[in-house]
Amino acid sequence: MAESTTVRTHRSDRHGRASDDHSDFLAQLAQRESRGRVAKRPPALSAEEHAENRKRLRRVTFVKPVYADETQINVAGIFRKWKRYCEENKVGGWESTLKTLQRETTMDFFLFVCGNYNIKSWGTSHVYIRQFQQLYTTVTGRFMDRNDAKEVYKYHRQVLIPRFGYRAPNSDPKPVISMADLQIILVFNMAYDTTIFPSERHRIQLAACYKIMSYTGARPAELVDNERRKPDDGSTQKLFGSKVVTLSDTGCPGDEDEDNDNDDDTLPDEKSRRLDGLLLAETKGRGRPKALCYEDISLMIVRHPSTGQVIPAMAIRFIHHKGADNKPKPTVFYFTPTKKLIFCVISDIIALALYDDAFDVLSLKKASDVLGTTIPACKNSTPLRWKVSMLKIPVFRRFGRNGELSDDKAMLYSKLRDDMGQQSEDAGFEVRWTPKVCRRGASNAANGNALDAVRDQMMRYDPKFLTFHDAYLNQMVEFDLQNTFLEEQTESELYKLFAHVSLTRDPRAKRDMVPDKVWDNLPPDPELVALEQRQAMLKQGRLRKGRREYLIAREYREYYFYTQPTRDIERQARGEMDEEYEEPKMELHIPERAGLAALFINQPDGLSDEEVACRRVQSIDLKVSLCGKRETRRFGRVRTRRQPELPVKQELPEVEPMLDHFPLLMDPAQCPVCIGDDRLSREERTFSFCRPTIRNDHFDDQHLEAHKLSERRGNTIRCEHPKCTDVKLTSVDHFRNHVLTVHQVALRSEEQARVLRNKKHSRRKMARCKKSR
Repeated sequence: MAESTTVRTHRSDRHGRASDDHSDFLAQLAQRESRGRVAKRPPALSAEEHAENRKRLRRVTFVKPVYADETQINVAGIFRKWKRYCEENKVGGWESTLKTLQRETTMDFFLFVCGNYNIKSWGTSHVYIRQFQQLYTTVTGRFMDRNDAKEVYKYHRQVLIPRFGYRAPNSDPKPVISMADLQIILVFNMAYDTTIFPSERHRIQLAACYKIMSYTGARPAELVDNERRKPDDGSTQKLFGSKVVTLSDTGCPGDEDEDNDNDDDTLPDEKSRRLDGLLLAETKGRGRPKALCYEDISLMIVRHPSTGQVIPAMAIRFIHHKGADNKPKPTVFYFTPTKKLIFCVISDIIALALYDDAFDVLSLKKASDVLGTTIPACKNSTPLRWKVSMLKIPVFRRFGRNGELSDDKAMLYSKLRDDMGQQSEDAGFEVRWTPKVCRRGASNAANGNALDAVRDQMMRYDPKFLTFHDAYLNQMVEFDLQNTFLEEQTESELYKLFAHVSLTRDPRAKRDMVPDKVWDNLPPDPELVALEQRQAMLKQGRLRKGRREYLIAREYREYYFYTQPTRDIERQARGEMDEEYEEPKMELHIPERAGLAALFINQPDGLSDEEVACRRVQSIDLKVSLCGKRETRRFGRVRTRRQPELPVKQELPEVEPMLDHFPLLMDPAQCPVCIGDDRLSREERTFSFCRPTIRNDHFDDQHLEAHKLSERRGNTIRCEHPKCTDVKLTSVDHFRNHVLTVHQVALRSEEQARVLRNKKHSRRKMARCKKSR
């Protein structure tokens, strides 16, 4: 695996071949030696500096523990709660009160936290106590008294938990998925999902994430961006800006006579800064996003040792596991092609790499080029290298507001989580999925089939903590103990169904399934009515209304899954026919997506290796093409505009006129940018909004910022109309004037857009102020 984890920087010529004169190696060697000369160790301190350093260390009373970034953010969170408690209850300054902390103050603080914050499980409040201990240690330079800490924990268990009725942690059901569940969600994602994404590439990324998490048990933070931003109030810098706690920080009187004896013997400023820097926390960047990047993936073409067949293979090195900042423990997983194309994650990665033009060999442009790579007779594999510029680029990337793919920003965890949950509900699963269901499925699949040591290695566990049995072991016992005791044949397949989420799946259930009768008969919320009656609170009223609708939809979903089996049984008892369930029809408007869905669903069993390889090439090519497509939310209400009748010459009646689908004179309600977006269908490109005002809102939200960014960077702005592709414009106003005079589309002026934007900002600010009161 050395080749798959080592960053190679060999240079190739313009044809993608390594140069024969080894100039690429010589350049690489010179570059490495240059870096070695620059990155030298810090210079040694002189005797005078060592003496001054000892004088400074004499005042150090405590060296702070090394906390990960996530821990620092958590401690900053409990710090803000502590400051609020001190201000609202007038117990004193937050720092002086913390340095003279009494047991009763700590107990009262957690009573305040439980009463003022939305806590549902006593596991959360228990974690808050641990974080407060870390805050106390960071500020005071002392560990909290053990007896006081035990009393606080007992107060939490005996008083706070019963008073607020907290539930036990991990009491909610823990769904576990199987191969059948994964197949259902993958088919739904490609064939039946009606969600509109910024680009269809996101659909390919979702499928790849589902597969990798299910095959490896990886946490989502190892694939996508799950880093939280540090608070903007400077609390983390205040708490962790220094690596030590000194006598002045603790407020304890010390012998500072020796410190002040030699005030005249001060060191130069530069040397003083060097000594101060030893005790200050420095910020070090990773040099790459904290997500799965191309340098973590090794693609190769290998020769099967048994059949001699040449097949693609892949290795992924996971480095961003939990606790990687303090205790790195990289894990490498290998992947091979699957018989069923829908499960093949190698095809997804190859498709994304082809779309990104990530291969170092320039001749690899299609799936057949990649899969047709041959292996020299003296070797067992041929690695496929990435371009140096692509090594630190995330594989799964996010999209901007205008639907543009980011160059170097990874997909957000929140996007993966929300899309996964929405698709699972629309697919008919009773329990909303989170990325952890894939990790549970992988760990339970490995349990019993692999040694415990191998299972813990795959899941990145320390065996001594028994993490798998505490948090990930399936609550449903997947063993037929009854028939085993009775010495009868066990129902293994039936118990597999019992243990996974497909048992209660109802494909008739959807995410938005509340009947209209429920909405019509629903009594109004008095608080909501009061908010809607006040003009200043209108924005907040809409937010509360949306929250209420979400809760009603969730409760009705629970009601449906609980009562629907009873209604089905009663219908059978009355002799009524069961409602015939019809499979949803695939209404896909993008040909590439329809082709992939048909390829996945209609793949027959018993195909030969050559037939599977041919279908794999076809699926990869379709995925690459699909990455460049997108749908819009208005497809279901596309209006076909009547085309003007073109005059037909009398002398040539047999020649049919060619309709101009993109006339130079546009409808005033058409978007001048979308008409040139070849990722959309023709109907979407020529779509006309209900009125120009709505079209202007769409342009300001989706396209205006991109045009302004081009103007600030000094780039030319291109008219997207198919007949104006060579027109280069210098500014946004120039663009507005062009689309008005040439295409008869009137956009808002800069002043009008600014006034409207300020009004929206004022309304949002007013709503936030009202909400915070």
